[in-house]
Amino acid sequence: MLVKIEVDLYKANKLLEINKMLTQSLHLNEILHNVVQAACELVEVADVIIIYLYDEGTKTLRFAKGKGVNEVSLAQVSFVKGESITGKVFVNRQSKLFKTQVEIEEYMKNMTEDNNRYYYEGVQQRDVKSSFCVPIMNKGRCLGVVVVNNFKHDSIFTAEDMNVIEVLAGQSAIAIDNAKMYEHLQQKNLMLEMSISSHSKFYRLLIEGRGIDTVLSLLKRMIGSAVSYHSNLEVKGDVNAFPIRKGTDTLGYLSLIQPFEDFTEMERIKIEQASMSIALELIKENALYEKEIHFREQVFNQLMEGISGKEMEYALNYVKWGSDTRVQCLIMEGNKKPLWEIDKLIGKEQLVKSVERMLQSERIDPLIFTRAFQLIMILPTGPEQSMRKMLESIRRVWPGDQDIVYGIGRETTLKELAVSYKEATRSIGYAKRYDIPVVEYSMLGIERLLYELDQDLLERFMDDKLHRLLTVDSSLVNTLKLYIQLNKNHKQTAKELHIHPNTLYYRLKKVEELLEIDFTNEKDWIDLVVAFKIYGERN
Repeated sequence: MLVKIEVDLYKANKLLEINKMLTQSLHLNEILHNVVQAACELVEVADVIIIYLYDEGTKTLRFAKGKGVNEVSLAQVSFVKGESITGKVFVNRQSKLFKTQVEIEEYMKNMTEDNNRYYYEGVQQRDVKSSFCVPIMNKGRCLGVVVVNNFKHDSIFTAEDMNVIEVLAGQSAIAIDNAKMYEHLQQKNLMLEMSISSHSKFYRLLIEGRGIDTVLSLLKRMIGSAVSYHSNLEVKGDVNAFPIRKGTDTLGYLSLIQPFEDFTEMERIKIEQASMSIALELIKENALYEKEIHFREQVFNQLMEGISGKEMEYALNYVKWGSDTRVQCLIMEGNKKPLWEIDKLIGKEQLVKSVERMLQSERIDPLIFTRAFQLIMILPTGPEQSMRKMLESIRRVWPGDQDIVYGIGRETTLKELAVSYKEATRSIGYAKRYDIPVVEYSMLGIERLLYELDQDLLERFMDDKLHRLLTVDSSLVNTLKLYIQLNKNHKQTAKELHIHPNTLYYRLKKVEELLEIDFTNEKDWIDLVVAFKIYGERN
């Protein structure tokens, strides 16, 4: 009896001593070491003591500290909730004393193949004969578990042994929580210091005017892997692309060797810092490019005004043209929506640059600028630089985009540039009005005249010529429409309408009578065709 009292006093004093030690340390490894040492002294028959802590990152229980084990092997073990003794006690949050080897094996049988292999390597291939497991609890949260094992038949754990470790686990829980919080704060402070240091390095490069390539070189050294910059138009569905943003506006992408989430936290911070620095550089470049676009428009305006002498010489040097260069105006515009989004900072710049790069790759020196939501291109023409070839190259930049329309003026001298521009403007208007992808002014027939004439005048002309016909049976209108389309071919018209030739003859005679005209009269026929063309464009 006296011996038991002495043992109990020893254990009580040991628990008070370990409690003092635990409250004096903020280093997790030191705390875990002290817990294991104390557990060894408090439970003398223990062959193995293992502490597993819950990893929030992997959502598994990982080996943290142990006694009597191969730590290298146990470090490979990763228990999910409910797996083996460790996972089950973690989920139930109740201590468990095992009284038979059969019960132990039952609890351990759902271990994965890898965990089973590494676990038995860790305990030197020994079978557990006696065991208990205690959860490490603090404020209702389970931080991990303490497992105590014995491999001898003659050393059986008691409830008293488990109760002592429960007290020890409760004391250690607060210390472990505090140590993790301290470690987390240290990591955050380190991350903050490194973040500030990275930001300073990138910002210094921008202040020195070193540009995006230098920022990318520095980032490459920092994260130890290749990285490159791409515009919005160059990146489509790349899972390794990290966006460069200003607010909700994506300015471009960093192309990485792996998804952003696969980098370490510090590497991710460096990538983000580089992204912000590049965003600032892109904003600066955009402001300069806007000035460049405005200057190009001024050069265009000068050429439109028909300048000469030194001013003409300066303008030609800028666009790299000769005084005898022939040019053609091409206007590009969105049909139903703008070519670039209004609230996107560099969308317009990227579009202009992409067209410019493509044309320059074809050895063409264009004058490109924007007005409102139009992209205006003045293109030098020649034997090897036909408009059709240039247009095909431009359209390849947006394959499959059905919303873009193009208006093309005729080829002119530089002195007649205003003529080509005016024609391209009218062509783009016609393209949008009638939903035609490409309209060349030179290819327009009577449409050119109809589009440019006063619309009220055209409306009155159509009404004068067709009013009486449009107020009667619609079959006459459809018959006349097809008859005009088939160029007065009686046989084909009757066939298409599925009517007898005599019926067609009757209908056409009725049209002549209604309109008081003669189809064989050239003037009457031309007037009718023009009036019907106007009618067709309005219906």
